[in-house]
Amino acid sequence: MATDNQHDDYLDRLADSHLERLLAALSVLENRIADYLATAPDQAGKLFDVEWAISARAEIQQIIEQEYSVTVQSLLDEYPEVERRALEMLNNYGDFARTSPTVIRQLQRLTFQGFEDIGQTYLDTIANEVYQNALTGRPKADMIKSIRQKINGVYMQSDQAEINRLVDIAKNGTAAQSKAAIDQLHTIYAADKTGNNMRRYASQITQDSLMQFDASINVNAGIQAGADKWKYYGDVIRDSRSFCREHAGNTYTTEEIAEIWSGDWAGKASGDPFIVRGGYNCRHHFRPVFD
Repeated sequence: MATDNQHDDYLDRLADSHLERLLAALSVLENRIADYLATAPDQAGKLFDVEWAISARAEIQQIIEQEYSVTVQSLLDEYPEVERRALEMLNNYGDFARTSPTVIRQLQRLTFQGFEDIGQTYLDTIANEVYQNALTGRPKADMIKSIRQKINGVYMQSDQAEINRLVDIAKNGTAAQSKAAIDQLHTIYAADKTGNNMRRYASQITQDSLMQFDASINVNAGIQAGADKWKYYGDVIRDSRSFCREHAGNTYTTEEIAEIWSGDWAGKASGDPFIVRGGYNCRHHFRPVFD
């Protein structure tokens, strides 16, 4: 049976795989929407057809459903295996019951709703921009570039070789090289990395949803078994929060956790400490402990 550290490694690998698949889907999504918008009627490169802009919403919605929603559902289809492995890990340390299949399905539905909210938000954002741009006669090329950025931000697919080169450095270079590349993207190309884009929010929810699902399973099993002590475990890596560095590997009572987690730290998320743990993008976990 897997130990807690082995389960942590499994979750990290799965989270990375889910993120990779989601980002690939967003890349395809961006290109499909851009290709569709390139068919918009124009006069000397400027938009004018408001009726086409209104009808575009249905086509954009279909593309989002085919590329984004279908990918999200494929990720959530793997959650029952997470529950199975979590129980296998827990049974190294005690006797725990499986979570009800009804509860698993409900957790999957709630998670899907979170992803769908992001999809709906960006459907509205993109469709409204297309309509407004048609009203004002904006150049079609400018609209397409703007909407590409709304989907993937600084990581948008682009035919500009220099932007692609800087994006590659921002993703894979040293800390200093990455900062310099991002500064250039912001100041020269106005390519926003940290602003409001679909990639940013969908990436965060991809990891947080998986980790919170696993946390729900572990905590529910522990509570049902009468646990009152919990180990906070997981790897401490270069970008781990100081809060997690301080507490990882330690065991606390339920009361101690309530007191410790009532404080504030950078990246803290609102909610039950057993579920949100160290905050956004946290890869640490609680598991029940019995003396």
